[in-house]
Amino acid sequence: MTRLMTENEIEAFEATRDIEAEILQGIDDMLANNAVKRTIITETDVALARKKSELTQDQFAKILGVSRRTLESWEQGVRRPSGAATSLIRLFIVDPKFVRESLA
Repeated sequence: MTRLMTENEIEAFEATRDIEAEILQGIDDMLANNAVKRTIITETDVALARKKSELTQDQFAKILGVSRRTLESWEQGVRRPSGAATSLIRLFIVDPKFVRESLA
């Protein structure tokens, strides 16, 4: 089973990533019909997205359209989110305020 990262480890990991560039590259690949790289959302990403959104598990799960239990399994690395959930989670990492306001 995968170990969950501490808050400091999450922040250090987040500081090294350019999520916006990764999303834009993925869009460019899809438009070029060259989507060879498949992005895998990890439990760290799910926990980070929820942390940045300042939502409880219940609130975050409701926005994603899943049960709290499903969200917990994603955060623990037991299961992986679907493609649509993955996209929304990535958007929460990039700009949680925008996503919350857009979905309200």
